[in-house]
Amino acid sequence: MNNDSAQVAVFIDYDNIEISVADTLGKDVQVEWDKVLETASRIGRTVLRRAYADWSEQRSVQRDLLGLGIELVHVSSKRGKNAADIRIVIDALDMLYNPNSQVTHVLLVSGDGDFTELVHRLREQGKVVIGIGISGTSAEYLVNACDEFIFYDKLIAPPSPADKPKKLSPTEAPAPSFDIAEARLLLRRVLEGWESEWMPASELKKAMLRLNPSFHERNYGFSSFKEFLQAQQEMIHLRTSGDQLEAQLLPEAPPSPETILENYLQILAAQKIRMTPNEYRPAIIFKFHEFGKTGGLTLTQLKDRVHAHFEENAPHVTGQYITETAHQLFHTYCFTFEKEPNGFAAEIKLWDRRVSFVPEINRATELLDRCDRGILQKIGKALGSPDKIDREVAARLLYGSFRGERMLAHVNQLILALK
Repeated sequence: MNNDSAQVAVFIDYDNIEISVADTLGKDVQVEWDKVLETASRIGRTVLRRAYADWSEQRSVQRDLLGLGIELVHVSSKRGKNAADIRIVIDALDMLYNPNSQVTHVLLVSGDGDFTELVHRLREQGKVVIGIGISGTSAEYLVNACDEFIFYDKLIAPPSPADKPKKLSPTEAPAPSFDIAEARLLLRRVLEGWESEWMPASELKKAMLRLNPSFHERNYGFSSFKEFLQAQQEMIHLRTSGDQLEAQLLPEAPPSPETILENYLQILAAQKIRMTPNEYRPAIIFKFHEFGKTGGLTLTQLKDRVHAHFEENAPHVTGQYITETAHQLFHTYCFTFEKEPNGFAAEIKLWDRRVSFVPEINRATELLDRCDRGILQKIGKALGSPDKIDREVAARLLYGSFRGERMLAHVNQLILALK
C-alpha cells in the first residue's frame, strides 16, 4: 500500500472516534491511536497530523497524543457541537488550495456523515481520501464517498465474544457483516468486467474499492490483499508475471445455492436493505406486530421495545437482526406515518413520528407476508422476472433455512402473488 511519492495529511475528529469506540467496544476501551498512524504510514509519508477537540476537557490524553507527534487543535465546545467539524473543513480546504501544499492523500478519521461534502470536494481536486471510522456508527454515505474506508475495529484485536451487542439508532447503518461471501461476489464482479485475460492484483484492488470503498482485506481476517486472493483459488487462477501478481477468473460452474444467495443479498444491499439470513426473523416480525398494533409509538420506539423484549427473553436474537428487520419492514412499505397538517419541524425525523400498519395488515402473518413479498418483488425485478427466483434459496433468505415442501409451497405462493 505504501507509495514513496504519497504525502499524507491526517485529520482526526477526536470526539467522534472516542465516543463511537466507547459506545461500540466499551467505555473502558482506549483508542489505539498508534494503529491509526500506522495506517497513515502505510499510505506514504505523513506530513500533517492534527486532532481537533476541546482540549480543556481532554487534559488526560494530551500527553499521549503529543507523544505520537499529533498536533492538538483546540476548538472550544462553547461554539457548538459542530465547531470541530467546521474547523476540520476549513483547515482541509486551506490545505487543498495552498499552492505550496504537496499533499496527495487525506486520511479522515471520523464516521460523521457531515464530512461527505468535504470528501467530494477533495476528490474533485484530485486528492485520494481514505476514511477511518467505527463499523455500525459510520454514516453509509460517508463510507461510499471515500476512495477507501477502513473500519477501526478491524485494525485492532477483535472484541471478546461476550461483549454485548450495541443498540443502533435508526439513522445508523447496521454493523457491516464482514461476510466473506460479499467480498467474493465483489471480486467476481470486477474480474467479469475486465477485458483482458489476466488482471494485475494492484488494479484489481483499486477496482474493488471503486465499487465498495469499505472493502479491506483486514475486515475478513487477511493481513494482505495477496493473502486474500490466495484464499479464493476455488474461483480464480493466480500467477506471477515479472514482479506483479495477476488474477484470472476460473470458468464459472452452474451457480451454487450459496452463490445465488450471495447475489440476492447484494441485490437487496444495493437498495439499502441488509439481511442476515436467520431463523428468528419471523418471530421478530411477529413481535413488531404485537407491540405496534395498538399504535401510539414512533418507529424508533417500536424497534427499541422489540429489542428490549428479546434482550430480556432471548438475548441470542441480536440487536443487528432487529435493526435489519425494522429496515426491511420500512422499505417494504408496511407502515403509515403520522402526518401533521402544518408539517413537522425539520429536526423531527421520519422514524420519530408515530406509526401504524397499512390498512390491509390486521394479523402478524399478514405483516410477515407483506414484508416477504416486498423483498421478493425487489429481487424479481432485478432478475427480470419473479419466475427467475430460486424458491429454496428464497426460503433460506427469508427464514434462515429450507425445511421441506410446505415451506417451498409457501414461498411459491408469495411469488405467484407478485404476478
